Amino acid sequence: MQNLQSSRIPHLAHSLLYKRAAPQQRLRQAFRTCNTTTTTTQHVYNTHRQASTAMKRFTRRRPTPSQAYPSNTPIPTPTYQAPQRPLPAWLRRLFISQSGYFWGASVFGVVVAAYLTMTYISYVRAAERSKTLDLAQNADVSSRWQDLSRDFDDEVEMSEKLARLHKKRARLCSQAYGNVLEVSCGTGRNLRFYDLRPLRMPKEMRIRSLVFNDQSEIMVYQAQKKYDKLLEEAEPINRYKGPVKFVVGDGGDRRVISRPEGGFDVIVQTMGICSMSNPVEFLKRLGTLARQPGEKSTGIVTGDSAAAAEESTEAVTGPDFGAVPVDQAEDTTMDKGGKILLLEHGRSTLEFVNGYMDEIAKEHADRYGCWFNKDIESVVNASGLVVESMTRSSFGTVYEYVLRPAPAVKVGDHDHNHNHDQEKKK
Repeated sequence: MQNLQSSRIPHLAHSLLYKRAAPQQRLRQAFRTCNTTTTTTQHVYNTHRQASTAMKRFTRRRPTPSQAYPSNTPIPTPTYQAPQRPLPAWLRRLFISQSGYFWGASVFGVVVAAYLTMTYISYVRAAERSKTLDLAQNADVSSRWQDLSRDFDDEVEMSEKLARLHKKRARLCSQAYGNVLEVSCGTGRNLRFYDLRPLRMPKEMRIRSLVFNDQSEIMVYQAQKKYDKLLEEAEPINRYKGPVKFVVGDGGDRRVISRPEGGFDVIVQTMGICSMSNPVEFLKRLGTLARQPGEKSTGIVTGDSAAAAEESTEAVTGPDFGAVPVDQAEDTTMDKGGKILLLEHGRSTLEFVNGYMDEIAKEHADRYGCWFNKDIESVVNASGLVVESMTRSSFGTVYEYVLRPAPAVKVGDHDHNHNHDQEKKK
């Protein structure tokens, strides 16, 4: 050993000493590691055992609501929040950027300004042209619909969409049943709203017959073409098999429309009074064609038998303005007679709108054959029909009426009232 320590090659001496001491150091390190693992395992086991014993001794108590929340704090109720679908990336960028708001508002303002400008220019031109026209208010302008070069549906389609008249037409036609008459049918814009499926409706609510009438032969021809197309497109089981008639002429004339036995259960009139020169007498005629209170509808009468039935009714009851025999008019509590359904446009409830319509009424009547500033409410009240319901929309310019024929006055009551009036005069 001394020789090694005094060696001139110190690193060689250290190397020999490490090799001799290495086996003893490895053995000590192995014993030390084994003792450490055993001690750690025993400590962990004892710790878990002590913890489980302590949990058995002391039971946990749940906090009461008074301990969980102070007395002055309300207990929150759980609320369900539906998951929100994230917006697309391009839309998030548009909302985040301030320029998106600016350009959106600018485009909207330009469109509104352009529409208002065009409306004002059209109004000025129509007002100037109205001053040059020699037309009396409520003059007969039905001849405007005799032009073959015009497409009437395209001319009124946009205005009807803006006024949502399609839904109003459908609501009106859904009430049709039994013997149905449509006057001023035009080009047949209501045809698609009638439920003509024989097996989809109860027997008492089915349409048994249809009669379409208009003054314009061109329009009646177009309506007939639409009806034929509807029949072709319908399934064979849903095709209407009842009688259908298309009549050309003035519906107010007694010789044009034949009255069925018992009258018509439903009479439909849409956008027709505005074109008539004498709408009061026309509505009185509709009251005559409708089924009277207490009268029973039995079917269709055509030809000479219809004229004979009307002549006999006139001979018994006097003027044909809705009068019925006394024995049929006694019980009117259960049956109010047929319905007369009107969809018209006329004067508004706002004065500035009425002023606007009055200034351009002549130009509108000359172009479209329609006096759209007519007082529909006064016309209905003067007709003597019973108003069952009435609604107005679009600033009061669109009227929806459900009318009934007036019940006939008994002959005895009429004589009694006449004698009473004579006594008062004396």
